[in-house]
Amino acid sequence: MMQRSVLQRMSQPAFLQLAVAPQRDFAVSEKQLRIRMKSVNSIRKITKAMKMVSASKMKADLARLHAGREFGCNAVDMIFKSDQFMQRKMGSEPADPSMVIVPITSDKGLCGAVNSTIVREVKKMAKDINRGKTQIFSIGEKGTAGMARPFPDMLRTSISQIGTPYNYPTIMAMAVHIAALSKDADKVTIIYNEFKSAISYIVRHMELLPQKKFLEVMRFAKLYE
Repeated sequence: MMQRSVLQRMSQPAFLQLAVAPQRDFAVSEKQLRIRMKSVNSIRKITKAMKMVSASKMKADLARLHAGREFGCNAVDMIFKSDQFMQRKMGSEPADPSMVIVPITSDKGLCGAVNSTIVREVKKMAKDINRGKTQIFSIGEKGTAGMARPFPDMLRTSISQIGTPYNYPTIMAMAVHIAALSKDADKVTIIYNEFKSAISYIVRHMELLPQKKFLEVMRFAKLYE
């Protein structure tokens, strides 16, 4: 009987023999799938840990900034608001002011909208200002790369590869360069992102008086005992 079954199998046409699908062993594929799932879970854990570390570092930096914010952030505004005589001496802003824009971005990529929102904000401002009287002092490599092509006439200076966290000597060094660039300007506008959450930021504008105009106005300040 065995010889008969062998003879029958050998006597079948070739296309019938090929049509019979061989059984497959899925053990190797399942093993590879388990390895892949394990590696994906490991990457997920590492990514989550990195997010937690980054969030904790950001909170620590914000705590340091808020601790020293009251010492200088609102000091100038309080001086001008508390003295009406000095407000009159300061005068009004000219119709076509000369200005220096200071966008603050990061040096590294993979930050999503953190850098692109700053570049878009500068492009939005460029529609309503006189480009001949505007200069850009870019802080951060990503912002410089994003503004080099659309604003070659306004991009004067850029700073990148700054060590973090920022400290007082580093900020003072950048402030000296900005003060030198804005010597004859009417105002300085700093554009930066304020941290709200891991996926949300608020674009802020901070307007400052140039050093020359500030010293001229402060000459009229009243002295109090």
